[in-house]
Amino acid sequence: MKKAFVTGAAGFIGYHLCSRLLDEEVDVVGIDMAESPDRIDFIARHAGFKYLPYDINETDLEPHTNGCDVIFHLACSVKPTAPWANIEDEVQRNVSVLKKVASLANSETKLIYVSSYDVYGKRQGDVLETSPKNPESLFGLIKLTEENIVKQLAEQHDFPFVIMRLPTVYGPGQPEHHTYQQVISIEDQDHERNDSISKDSVTEDVLFVDDAAEALFLAGKSAAKNEIYNISSGNQNQWLEGLSELKADQLTFKEKRKMRIKGEKAETELGFRAKTKIKEGIMKQIMHFRNRSKKSKPNSKEI
Repeated sequence: MKKAFVTGAAGFIGYHLCSRLLDEEVDVVGIDMAESPDRIDFIARHAGFKYLPYDINETDLEPHTNGCDVIFHLACSVKPTAPWANIEDEVQRNVSVLKKVASLANSETKLIYVSSYDVYGKRQGDVLETSPKNPESLFGLIKLTEENIVKQLAEQHDFPFVIMRLPTVYGPGQPEHHTYQQVISIEDQDHERNDSISKDSVTEDVLFVDDAAEALFLAGKSAAKNEIYNISSGNQNQWLEGLSELKADQLTFKEKRKMRIKGEKAETELGFRAKTKIKEGIMKQIMHFRNRSKKSKPNSKEI
């Protein structure tokens, strides 16, 4: 892998993926319409990085993707917790972007599509990559729809693909709608916890963002093609352990079914194994948030 194209480059996972690729001296072209891509400032000075602050559907991507041997598609306009509303419009908008990005793939350029455990819905027992899918959220429906389109387009246009199904991802910069970040934000503001804290759509597992980026990097550099992988922390109680580290055990989120996502295939074929312990990851997320909060507060002066 010498050059990669990353959609959603200014996003939570996208930024960490770009950083990981650059660490390996992979040239990166990243595109994102984020209004304040402050994360990008940290890597924009890297000679191997090019940032495109454009709308994918309104941009001619071909001049920017010449020589790319891997395309990572992370961009998605719908949050995992988004309500069931405007389904047809949301699906059409995301599929339109996917088709344009996929049109850049060819026999020499692999498409890596970032999906989610949300495609499974809530099931009982062990879940493998081949297990039945039954999304119970708009986000899951869009991800499953796009997975199917990736497979169809790959067969029609003969390009290799890899689909990576991720659990909830946490760490420095986690978006505010996630449970861990809600708890951290409330603690920082000295507010009492209450029922306003919502549960992540995926609680079967949670993965530190650097580990998620590593899994994607390994998929990019591997010879794997036309494969689907569940990416796992290796600890099915990880999400609940994270709440314990945040001293938020009193938050009771009842699960109707016990679902265990199996990630052994990625370990065997990609060599992926999560490295970050939940205690270490939570502390990094807390410290990152506190440091950013300090920088954002104006200095007070005595008069």
